[in-house]
Amino acid sequence: MAARLEVVGSFIKKGYPTQKVLEYTETANSTWYNQKDRCDDDKRKKNLGRPIPGYTINSDGLRIEDSKIISILKDYREQKEFLNAGGYQKLKHYIEREHGYVINQKKIYRLCKENNLLLPKRKKILRKRSHVATNRIITEPHQLWELDLKYGYIHGENRFFFIMAIIDVFMRLIVNYHIGLRCTGKDLVFTLKRAIDKHIVDLNKTLVIRSDNGTQMTSKIFMGHFEQYSGEQIIQEFIPPATPNKNAHIEAFNSIIEVEFLQVRYFLNYGQAYKETVEYMDFYNGKRIHSSLIFKTPKEINELYLKGGKLNIKPVKV
Repeated sequence: MAARLEVVGSFIKKGYPTQKVLEYTETANSTWYNQKDRCDDDKRKKNLGRPIPGYTINSDGLRIEDSKIISILKDYREQKEFLNAGGYQKLKHYIEREHGYVINQKKIYRLCKENNLLLPKRKKILRKRSHVATNRIITEPHQLWELDLKYGYIHGENRFFFIMAIIDVFMRLIVNYHIGLRCTGKDLVFTLKRAIDKHIVDLNKTLVIRSDNGTQMTSKIFMGHFEQYSGEQIIQEFIPPATPNKNAHIEAFNSIIEVEFLQVRYFLNYGQAYKETVEYMDFYNGKRIHSSLIFKTPKEINELYLKGGKLNIKPVKV
């Protein structure tokens, strides 16, 4: 084989096409190229790339020494605004804006790295592992609350407002709600805390708070709120993606408020929208009957529960 490869090499050096020589000598391509890669005469292995010039040619032809660029970078890092901000990509643009030097960002990165001017890598914050919604059978009030957001439209001001409601799955009672032109994680914490303070007396029982994976529900401030409760007092769980049936009762409420309230109202301003939404919430809890509640209202079921009466409601599978 060595002799054959030597013959192949001699013909290729004379200028014959490599593939033709390999075909006529019945030599496999892999055999030829493998030995070629092992050859010490392969000049590519000795090529270490272009040496670092130590300067940059600006767009106007001006030669900028690396030492000058390093001095500018150090000046930036000594400023309070750049002690913990301004990565090498931004520094490139600052140098271009304020000094007129057009420098490749790869070079800025190399100079920052060589002179210890790179920002430390930020540690990724791992969020607390959340519970995934599991199948449950709800047999009494305050075992499972579901919450979700709903948008309403203010016609006179051409903007939307938020309605966030928390529903008790067993009684269909809206235990608390938030109405506002915005809805943040803080608003969720405040609304949920008010509901817990008002309705939950026995914290020895477990209350599950279920929601989708919206930004407010997965915010650090809202998820961190549950850390103050010990053990299995109050648990936050999320429905899997694309499974609104796991949040069916609050979804049903959103459908009700859309059809029975929002579609038949015309709001001139936010004040009117707020006032009428509060009135509808009172109507829903206090006057709207449900067939699943034996044609009683959520408020009537809640009052009966507080008195220790028999509810006669079927368990709810969720």
